[in-house]
Amino acid sequence: MPNIDDIIEQLLGDRRLKEGAAFSSRTYSDQPLIERGSDFKARMEQRSAERARRHANDARVRRERAETSRTRPAPRESARQEHDARPHAAQGSFSDWIRSLDLELGRPISNALNSIGMSPTPQPIKEMRRLENGGVPASLAYGSSAMGNIFYQQAKLMADYEDDYEFNGTFSQYYPTYAAMSDHQLRGYFSWRTKIRQGQVNPAPLSFAFVYVYELLCGIGTTPGEQGLRDLRAFGQAYQETDERLGSQLNSYLLRWERDYAIYHCIPQAMRASQEDELGSAVLTLMRAEHAQLRAAKREPKIANDQARGNAPTDDQLFHALGNAGTYHICESRLAKDDPELVSAVALDVFSELVMHCSKRRKTDYVEGLFGYALRTPYTMFAAAVFYDPDPHPDCTVTLNERESFTCKNGHWYRLLACEARNRSAELGLALHAVDYELRKALDYAYPLKERKVPKYLTKMVRSAIAKRLEERAEAERRRITIDLSKLSGIRAAAAVTQEALLTDEERGEEPAPEPTTTAAEPMQMQLAAETPAAQDSQTQEAAAAQAGGPAGPGAPAAPVATGTFANPTPATTTEGPLTPLQIRFLTGLMDGTPVHELLSPTDPFPSVVADSINETFFDLVGDAVIEFDGDTPLIVEDYLDDIREVLQA
Repeated sequence: MPNIDDIIEQLLGDRRLKEGAAFSSRTYSDQPLIERGSDFKARMEQRSAERARRHANDARVRRERAETSRTRPAPRESARQEHDARPHAAQGSFSDWIRSLDLELGRPISNALNSIGMSPTPQPIKEMRRLENGGVPASLAYGSSAMGNIFYQQAKLMADYEDDYEFNGTFSQYYPTYAAMSDHQLRGYFSWRTKIRQGQVNPAPLSFAFVYVYELLCGIGTTPGEQGLRDLRAFGQAYQETDERLGSQLNSYLLRWERDYAIYHCIPQAMRASQEDELGSAVLTLMRAEHAQLRAAKREPKIANDQARGNAPTDDQLFHALGNAGTYHICESRLAKDDPELVSAVALDVFSELVMHCSKRRKTDYVEGLFGYALRTPYTMFAAAVFYDPDPHPDCTVTLNERESFTCKNGHWYRLLACEARNRSAELGLALHAVDYELRKALDYAYPLKERKVPKYLTKMVRSAIAKRLEERAEAERRRITIDLSKLSGIRAAAAVTQEALLTDEERGEEPAPEPTTTAAEPMQMQLAAETPAAQDSQTQEAAAAQAGGPAGPGAPAAPVATGTFANPTPATTTEGPLTPLQIRFLTGLMDGTPVHELLSPTDPFPSVVADSINETFFDLVGDAVIEFDGDTPLIVEDYLDDIREVLQA
């Protein structure tokens, strides 16, 4: 150690120090610096001497205490010596003597002795201690097979052990095991476990609860399989009822361990369905639909996924999968409930467009880009738990749900995921919201949505799909035929008359009747059918002459013109043109603006049937339909008026 004078001289190297000059200021006294330095040195030496004396005194006290402890017997040994000195020592053991003291004193002295560790250690606990081989060394980290093996062997040994020890202490340990407990804590744990097996779960330290769960995982105190899984769930629920906070901490681990237990024992059907199961099923449905569409378009998926193989889903399955996989629940939309067919059709059209868009312009397919690819990773069973199985697990494959499966090979577990995502897709939800928003806007729906920022290409896809579906709906409305049921009785009566008129005399069972002569008083329909073309021309000339005010022929009076039901009667004789008389009459009436109900009789076909037959004929002539419907009213297409006149004049 350097001299204090040398230190002061180095710090305050000033000629005033060498000359012994005094240094005065408001913070220092007028004492010369040399003197003050000497005082500082003396104080430091004094403090060092006092420190040495204290250390020597403490060492002496420790030696005296050690001597006293060696000569004085321990409390337990002193109690045993007193017990041996009593005359009734041969009548019972040390524990019996403790119980006798309880009776003599009238109070449980054994509890006080238990609290200071003076109770006798049961033989089973001594035997389990021997399995530790002097204790578990600190070098055995959590999760090592040696640590799990020691715990398993001790648990098997103490599987049926029961105790009634009163434990008032506590136990707190990360990854707790039997080896981490004292004998006092062990007896407290086994007494608490005895109550559980009797159906009574009392409050206890959280570390006790973890040790009990480890026992169940290893098959101690339960039957491995579905019974073990039920015991795990029952204990977790009962322990949480005793302490909400500690029970929540335990159950945060139990959720994972229960699932691992079901997989390890090949009982996935015993697991409850979770939200992840619903998401996985929806994603696989989208993948199957995407892959089926790509293959139909002669395009292969960019990354194969065996779990996505299978038949393409139905439209209803695909629509509900979109609602379950996206953050926007379109299936619960108000518009989807009012018009499910339209919303579903537009949503599926947009999904199909996005699939093709990503296949052509992106490096990943649409669904994989949203939810990730399939993964196969190593998996640790019962992570963060003390677990050991003396027998290696056989090779197997366990499917937990559509999204997740597990494989064991040579004792090593692997996890296979159909997709990485654990949550719904916000990008898909944005697309579904755009469908709902644009549809409500196009339909002028009473309950509009708030607009969100959407990429321009997506907006274009949605609007195009909406326009296509609305146009199809309008076309279907135009083609729909409405039947007036109130007119069915008249149609049946007319049909019966027509059927009767078509029967021959032989079919009626009568003799052929002579052909009746035509008179002006007969109905218009019968007269037109009986007249010859010459007679018709003559009648037409007479009618024209009558209208002009003169006789039709020399010396002949003007014959009255026969009037019928139709404004433009057409000769019933067949023509050599492409149209039938009925079609000619129908077309002529439409061109003249005659109402439809005046063009056809009750025995004629429906207007739509006549119009369809005319359109079929003109398809061969002009390549298009010449009659269209405005609701139930047939109209001539003006572009084909000249073509119709040409055909009628042929």
